[in-house]
Amino acid sequence: MQLFKKSPFQQEKKHTMQLKDKTLYSVFQPIYSFSNQSCIGAEVLVRGTHPVTGFQVPVAECLEIPEDFNASDYFYQLNAMHLNNWIDHKVPNAWLFINIEIASIKRLEDLCLESLVREMTIHGREIVVEVVESEIRDEILFKEIITQLRAIGCLIALDDFGAGHSNVDRIWKVEPDIVKLDRGVLVEATKSLRSQNTLRNLVRLIKQSGSVCLLEGIETQDQALLAMDVGVDLVQGFYFARPNALLEQVPKGEACIREVTEQYPAYLAEQKFVKNIQQKGYETLYENLDSCLTLQDLEEAMQERVSLSFVKRFFILNERGYQVSEENLKENLDSRIEFMGKGKGLCWKNRRYFVQAKTYPEQLYVSEPYRSLIDMQLCLTLSKSMTLEGQLYVLCFDVFYHDKSAATVQISI
Repeated sequence: MQLFKKSPFQQEKKHTMQLKDKTLYSVFQPIYSFSNQSCIGAEVLVRGTHPVTGFQVPVAECLEIPEDFNASDYFYQLNAMHLNNWIDHKVPNAWLFINIEIASIKRLEDLCLESLVREMTIHGREIVVEVVESEIRDEILFKEIITQLRAIGCLIALDDFGAGHSNVDRIWKVEPDIVKLDRGVLVEATKSLRSQNTLRNLVRLIKQSGSVCLLEGIETQDQALLAMDVGVDLVQGFYFARPNALLEQVPKGEACIREVTEQYPAYLAEQKFVKNIQQKGYETLYENLDSCLTLQDLEEAMQERVSLSFVKRFFILNERGYQVSEENLKENLDSRIEFMGKGKGLCWKNRRYFVQAKTYPEQLYVSEPYRSLIDMQLCLTLSKSMTLEGQLYVLCFDVFYHDKSAATVQISI
């Protein structure tokens, strides 16, 4: 795939910004779509070198406004450089993701993109403007900025979501077209299975709110497989391509996307294998319970299983979801039952483990991990329905939840 006519050196040096103590230039990091199996855009970033030594200048220094510039003029020239470099190198039918320093805009006239779009051979619809949530101070001015950007056709991306003190209500207020999840969210998700579920739910929330979800900071194939599994739409990171003055890494990143897609069925099969083994371990708790003749016999049989190290408690619900057994918590646990009240008579009819057990008779259901109201500890609830003396009951066990690293496969009940 030939993208360039000139040499890389000539292309890289075409549009720069010369300051007293540094030379600034543009680099691009491609962004990919799993569904398209291709590059759909690139984020432009600023980099700098010292004019004498040639050493790299820290990115933070590149964004510092020189003494002889005001903020509006400085970012006008910086973005003009970025847009010119994109026009020269861009991938066909792709977006340019460009950062706007919201904190530097004191009035609507400081927004430079509208005039730049008018002056250059680029359409607003080709640009995705990234705004950082933490930089939003003046809500009224921010809304005016967003309105003006959308008027010229730009899409809006909420950047670094999930970092620091992110507020979910920003998604509803800004109504961004794209939400970029911070790399820190991905790093946490690789540490434990519970964090993976948190990432999955966060992705679901973003998509249900009407935004496209982009996960940045992907550095390994395992992280890319996780991104595909939790349902993100777009991905970005060193695994696919590093920021570069050229876009020559686009084909390499597209090859990575195809490889991840090919590996995904094996990834799912391994997850299913581990889950099936865990399920079989949990099913042993219900062996021979169907031989009980009375509710009292059933309680005694289930009580024996509480002595197992991984079991916290058991409880029995009637067909309306009310607890008909006494509280049977493992003796050495710090019970919060005084707060909850007596076990018998508690209502659990809205719990998924109850609904699933009634909906699918004789099938074992294993809940997602959650914090129990009984003892305020993480647990899983197992549930299975059974008919006894002509009545339907749902038999439940709470088992300890020991979070495991997502980086290794650990088979355990």
